[in-house]
This record gives sequence, structure tokens and C-alpha cells, in this order.
Amino acid sequence: MILLLSAPALVLARPAYAAGAGSFSGGAETGPTLVAPSTTAPKDASNADQSAKDAAEAAAEDCIPRKRSGVVLALTLGGGLAHASGYPNNASLIGVPADYSSSALMAGGGFTFNLMGALTDWISFGIWFGSETYSSKNWRSTGGGGGFRVETHPLAKIYPHLDGLAIFGNFGLGVATLRVTAPGNFPNADGTQSYIGVGALYEWNLGHALGGHFALGPSLEYDAIYSQALDRNGALLGGRLAWYGGG
Repeated sequence: MILLLSAPALVLARPAYAAGAGSFSGGAETGPTLVAPSTTAPKDASNADQSAKDAAEAAAEDCIPRKRSGVVLALTLGGGLAHASGYPNNASLIGVPADYSSSALMAGGGFTFNLMGALTDWISFGIWFGSETYSSKNWRSTGGGGGFRVETHPLAKIYPHLDGLAIFGNFGLGVATLRVTAPGNFPNADGTQSYIGVGALYEWNLGHALGGHFALGPSLEYDAIYSQALDRNGALLGGRLAWYGGG
């Protein structure tokens, strides 16, 4: 009889465990509830990371040359018109009206050679040298120069269909002479000083060869040699053949 009464009491006094609740419902002690940490990054942070990655890939893509890279060798041949005027290259004769010569419009031509490096698809930089000769019935002028050349293809990125269009500038030192070929005692003129040339060209790819590719197209430029003794201005229309060593 004692055993029968005490057994239910023991059962009733035993605290029950609430399954899944993480605590004892019948007692004073409550255990901690464990929560698994979240492995999902915030949505905004994920989008920001992806945007930064896309921007970095786009920037790297822009730096990859597709048409122009490596060493650039180019030769331009052309013909045109020029005018020259000045004094003998003598300080005592410069400015003396009797020693002043001014030519008629002369016809002629010349060449320009370029050695450059294509930094990207749209800009090349290097050196140049060239020479031109013009003449008329009573006049003859020779001249040339050398210096730095900058060549840019401004539409390479914004309008690829006109990727071959380029604008260039030649800057350096030039030498020019003006000689009178008519009989008589006429003064000649000489000068050595600044050379400036600007122009535009267009090129089409001819195909791959010698580890690179060739390009050919027309060129139009304006050249000027300025010095204290002599000035000469000319315009040339010609063609340019170029080789790009980068592919």
C-alpha cells in the first residue's frame, strides 16, 4: 500500500521535458536555445560587390588592344603645294627689303617615316623624320625635319565603324631653303627652327604578316617651318602604309 501511493507521487513530481523547446517546463532551470548562424550575405552588399566586379572587368576590357599594339612602322608618300618666303640666314640681312624673297606657289612632294609604339587601340606615340621638295618655274625649295609624333583614333571606342580615322601631329625642328632658279643676282633664303605638322588619315587593314598586320590608307596634312629668316607652308595629299607589330 505504501509503494502504490508513493509511485504516482514520484511520477507526478518528475518534471517533464518539452521536446524542441530547449527548456524544462516543469522546473526552474531553462536551457539556452541554439540558433544557427545565417550564411546569406545581405542583398545590398552582394549587389555592391557584383557591381564593383563588373566595373573592374569593364576597365580591364578597355585596356586590351584589339587592333593596334606593339611597334608601329609607317611610311607616308605624297604630293602637294607649298609657298616659302624669307631672307638669307644672316642677322645683318634679316629685315632688309632688298634681300627679301617670296616664291610663287610651288608643286612637289615628299615622305615621312614614323617609328612609334601603339599604347592602346586609340593612341600611338613616337618619333618621325621626313623631307619635302617643291619647285616652280623660277623657284625651288627643299626642307625636312624630325621630332615627336602623336597619333590618335578618336572614334575607336565611341563609333567602331570609323575606327580607322586618325588625327596626328608632328612636332620638332625643321630646315628649309628657298633658291631662285631664274638668271640674275637674286637673294636666297634659309632657315632652321620650329616644325609643326597636323593632319588626318584613314586606314584599312590589309592582313597579317611578319608577326603583325599591315594597314593602308590616304593621308592629308599641313606642314609649316617657322624661323626668323624663312617661313615655308605646304599641304600634302598622299598615302600611308603602316605595320603594327602587336598582332
